[in-house]
Amino acid sequence: MDYSQKIAAVLGIFLATIMLCAGSGFLCYLHGYQTGQEAGFAQGHVQGKEIGYQIGYQSGYEAGYKPRPEPQVTEGFILRNPTYQEMKAFLAQDVTNAKTYTKDEFVCTDFAAEVNNNAEAKGIRCAIVDIFYPDGYGHTIIAFETVDKGLIFIEPQFDREVTLTIGKSYSQINNFTPAPRADIIERYLIIW
Repeated sequence: MDYSQKIAAVLGIFLATIMLCAGSGFLCYLHGYQTGQEAGFAQGHVQGKEIGYQIGYQSGYEAGYKPRPEPQVTEGFILRNPTYQEMKAFLAQDVTNAKTYTKDEFVCTDFAAEVNNNAEAKGIRCAIVDIFYPDGYGHTIIAFETVDKGLIFIEPQFDREVTLTIGKSYSQINNFTPAPRADIIERYLIIW
């Protein structure tokens, strides 16, 4: 091999090495670019979605939030839902249940209305509950939405907790003396 052939071989090897390095570098660049783009897109998507959600939630909250003006004493009174213990304490001191049921004078509706009015006079929110039986008959009780035990139904004639179940006899499920007529609960209406 003469000198020019040696130089050509060295130059060929040198150029092949440069091309191999450049080619592998370019392939590494493409792989890194693709991997980086995918990772960056995924991270940006997750972060952007979270930031967008927070911004949308906050702007929706601000648009929908309308603070109530502070109540004035001259506007009436404020009712609140009692705790279960507050409800029990109220019923213990209320004397409506000591009254006598008198047909056509002081009946279940009167008991419920009086306890309801007494509770509201003490700032306690109380509901009237109308129970509907077959053939147009019915009964009236009360309810309290307690903050710790939920909705509690009360028989105001006895200050006793009761259960209401559609399709069941009011007297049977609450262990009362059977009613003189059918007292199957068809529906009930809670009036706050």
